[in-house]
Amino acid sequence: MRSKKVVNLTKEIESKFWFRYLPETTYKTYLMMAHLKMKGLEGEEGTNKLLTTLFAIESETGKLKEEKERVINKLGIKYPTNRVEDLDILVKYNLVKAVKNENDELIYQYNFPIPNPEEVLNLDEEEKTILQNIRFEIKHQNAFNNILTLLINNNGNLLTSLEYIYDTTKVKLADIKDVLAYLVDEGSINVKADKEVKSLRKADKVYVSINKEVFEQKRFVIS
Repeated sequence: MRSKKVVNLTKEIESKFWFRYLPETTYKTYLMMAHLKMKGLEGEEGTNKLLTTLFAIESETGKLKEEKERVINKLGIKYPTNRVEDLDILVKYNLVKAVKNENDELIYQYNFPIPNPEEVLNLDEEEKTILQNIRFEIKHQNAFNNILTLLINNNGNLLTSLEYIYDTTKVKLADIKDVLAYLVDEGSINVKADKEVKSLRKADKVYVSINKEVFEQKRFVIS
């Protein structure tokens, strides 16, 4: 008999970048559904427990909450104030569905496979670009860290070659070019070379400098 595949909800939600669109209480509601099922609390009893549970807000306060409200309000969704509204968001996102069980009781079930946000949300072009950029940065996180560290250690100015950057950071040449081009488009750095960044070869000389004003806003403050 085949064993059932165990789904790591946290990993799945994180890998698809749903955190950008999930208020903290909505995410905790999502996880609580699994907890209640494991405890054997289903049907009316489980739904009542789900609806009456209060969650402590641990991280989504201040500026972070304001940004989350802005993001979901842009989708035409109201920031939740109770479990009913949390569940309503999860249903609208196609992360869960409301169905009736054999006792004609309303229950909530997970939708699998978990969809990507752009498959179910009405994202405008700006939001699609933001989501694409987030994915790019997560995928190239190690490259960003190593390249930016090298640049900062050289006081924000570096006259070098891609080969030197590779030898120092151990970041693949293709990733070096992708990250440098991304940072140029973002405005955080300037790159002077004889050709476009994506066309650079290993031995080509480049002058990389930090655009301090944008860099401090997009990345972090340079002391």
